[in-house]
Amino acid sequence: MSLSNKVFEPVEAIVHFNNRKINILRFKWKDGVYKVTEMLQSWDIPAGDNFSTHFVVICGEQDMMCELSVSIKDRKWKWELIQWDTL
Repeated sequence: MSLSNKVFEPVEAIVHFNNRKINILRFKWKDGVYKVTEMLQSWDIPAGDNFSTHFVVICGEQDMMCELSVSIKDRKWKWELIQWDTL
């Protein structure tokens, strides 16, 4: 299933770190809070001297699949919702 709603909008994320692995618990986008019920995939994309990590997650309560990304630059974390679709 490909995601069809491309938004590239900032989000706030609550995550758990475990042995260098990021587990996304929930994120806030616009006026809603989305609980991540499953993380399906992650990959890194090089960006000059830095990189961004992308995640495909399922938000079961909203019946959504989302692609989120995080990039770290100058010790600042930037989370973004790349695209989403309904299940």
